[in-house]
This record gives sequence, C-alpha cells and structure tokens, in this order.
Amino acid sequence: MEPDSKLQGSILYVEDDETTRGAIGSFLARRVERLFLAENGRSGLQAFKEQNPDLVLTDITMPNLDGLQMAREIKKDRPHTPVIITTAYSDTQYLMDAIEIGIDGYVLKPVDFTRLFEVLRRNLNVVELRRQELRHQEQQRRLLAELQEASHKIKVLSGLLPICAQCKKIRDDHGYWTQLEEYMLEHANVSFSHGLCPNCLKAIYPEFEEPAGGSGKKP
Repeated sequence: MEPDSKLQGSILYVEDDETTRGAIGSFLARRVERLFLAENGRSGLQAFKEQNPDLVLTDITMPNLDGLQMAREIKKDRPHTPVIITTAYSDTQYLMDAIEIGIDGYVLKPVDFTRLFEVLRRNLNVVELRRQELRHQEQQRRLLAELQEASHKIKVLSGLLPICAQCKKIRDDHGYWTQLEEYMLEHANVSFSHGLCPNCLKAIYPEFEEPAGGSGKKP
C-alpha cells in the first residue's frame, strides 16, 4: 500500500534496469518534491554534481560504475548526503563494503514501497534537521559578529580621571598626559565642534559686544 503523504526535498534515483527504474521512479515522482533519474553509476555521479540532491537512492550492480563505487565518490564530496541502496543480494561482502562507505540505509528487492518510503522519510528528516542546525549556526555567527562590531563602537568613561588643574590634560591608563579632547575622542562616542564661551570670547576679543536682546545670562 502506497503512503499518501509527500516527502519534502530532492532525490536522485540511479537504476540501470529500465523496468525497475520506471516503476520505482513513477512511485517517487508522486511522493517527492523533486526527482532526478540516472541509468548507471557514471551518469548518476554526474547528475549528483549537477543537481545537488538531498538524498541518493541507488542500485548496487550497474555498468560503468556500480552503486557502491558511486556512493564512495559521493561521500568523499559530501559526507552528510544520505545514500540508500536497493539490492537483491545478501552477500556479506556487499554489506561490509556498504558499512565501510557509510551507506545510510538499504531496501531489499523486490521493493516494498511502504518500507522504501519510511527509509527515505527518515533520512530526509535528518537532512532537514541538519539544514536547520546550519541555519541556526549561521544566525549565531551573524549575531556574534554584530555584537562584536557594536562593542567596538560603544566606548564608556567611568571611574576617577586624573586631570591637571592648570592645563586640563588627562593622565591615561599608561601614565601619559593627553589633551582632554583627544582622550574623549578615544574613549567616548562623541565628536567636537569648536567655538568660544562668552568669557573667553570677551577676554580674547574685548571689542566684541553681545548683540542687543541677548540672553543677558552670566556663564
């Protein structure tokens, strides 16, 4: 009995037998968002590189490049891509090779569609969870970068600052005396505009008279 739900993601199905490829391919076309087909390991590997599928389903015995050889190349390139094999063999050597390669599941022939769907669903769920984790990690990296950038922009002055009573220079953390303006520019998020207060203006330019209607307030 075929499942009614549809799988989210993309699958590459590789099978050299035309009848089998047609039957299982037809089932997959109704049960997955995107399906890619290949007729042997060589064309399957090429399709994998071009289409970048979420999962690979493949037969073992195929011309040009068998399923396990293709799987080995896929795992070298993208070790986290699930590879599921379909096989009519129970030979121990095939199983040992599959374990060594890192095959993620298998379905025996003749294929039970319910079993096939469950294996594919489970592995595609793992793909989605990994994709979510990568997105979360990327969001964390961006947030950390934004916080680091913000921390560089935020400068705080606090505590007791030694300041000269005569020239108004400030002694910094290294014991050097620097102009108040320079110290503020380095340690606080401020900028300066230059002018003269009323007292300095009168002392430097005694001929200057405040316009009529001035505030009349003393500094």
